[in-house]
Amino acid sequence: ACLRALNALTARPACVIIADNASRPAERKALLEGWQALRRADGCEPPAFLHSGQTPPGTDALFLALPENSGFAGGNNAALRLLLATPAFDGVEAFWLLNTDTEPAPGALDALCARLNARPDAGLCGSTLCYAHAPDVVQAAGGCTLCPLTGRTSFLMGGAARSQALAAPAAVEARMACLVGASVLVRRRVLRAVGLLPEAYFLYYEDAAFGIEARRAGFSPAWAPRSLVIHKEGGSTGARGGGHASSKPARSRLMDYLAIRNRIYLIRSYYPGFLPTALASLAGVALNRLRRGQ
Repeated sequence: ACLRALNALTARPACVIIADNASRPAERKALLEGWQALRRADGCEPPAFLHSGQTPPGTDALFLALPENSGFAGGNNAALRLLLATPAFDGVEAFWLLNTDTEPAPGALDALCARLNARPDAGLCGSTLCYAHAPDVVQAAGGCTLCPLTGRTSFLMGGAARSQALAAPAAVEARMACLVGASVLVRRRVLRAVGLLPEAYFLYYEDAAFGIEARRAGFSPAWAPRSLVIHKEGGSTGARGGGHASSKPARSRLMDYLAIRNRIYLIRSYYPGFLPTALASLAGVALNRLRRGQ
C-alpha cells in the first residue's frame, strides 16, 4: 500500500529504497515480487536487489537486503549510507524517511519540500500524520513536545480534526521539540553536521534524540500542514495508541520495554539532572496500566 501511494505522488523521489531488516526469506521474496509487479504495471524497470556493501546500479528503485534486524534507525541508516556514498545522488539535497505502515497523499512530498524551502533555518520537516482507522483525525502535526522532567513526549494537535491542521505552521513549530519519525524530510547538510540516526535505541525515541542533536547543531524543525500521511501505527510492534477507535491503548511487552528503556536513556543522555524525576515518573506509568486493566 505504501509503494502504491509512492507511485501516485505528483512528484516522485529520485530514488526509492526499501531497507529490509532481515525479514524471513518467504516474506522478503513476497515483498520483492510484489514491488516488481507494481513497477511492471507502472511501466518501470524492476527494483535492483542489493546486499549490504554492494554498489547500486543506476536505477531509481533499490531493494536493500540487510543481514540482521538493526531496528528503525539501523534500517534507515543503511539506506542513507548507501545514498550518501553513491556519486549518482550527490545532487540530492534532502532524504525522506518514511515508515512502511504509511500511505502518503499525492502531494505529500511536494508539501514537505515547499515548507523546507520556505524555512532555510530548518533542517528537518515533518508531515501531518492521520490515523488509518480515522483519516480525519490527526495523530501528530509533524512532531511532539518533550518534557525533560519525565521524558514523556506528546503529539502536537493529537486528536484534532484534520481540518484544524491546515492552520499556519509557525505556532506549532514553536512548540515542537522533535519530529515523528514516520515521515520526515531531512536535509543532507543536517546529516553532515549531526551524523545518522542513533542506533542504540533500536526502536522509539531515536527520532527525539536525532531532533535534539539537530537543534543543538542549529537546525530547527518544521512542519508541512498539507503533507498528509495516513499512518496505520504500530506496524512493527502491533501497538495501538490512544487515538484508536477501541476503548484503550494496546502495548506489547516489546513496545513497553523499548519505550520505557529509551525514555530513560534519552533523559540520561541529554537531561541527566532530571533523571531522578524521570525514574519516579515510571510509577505513574504503572498506575496508568492498573487503571486501564493492563
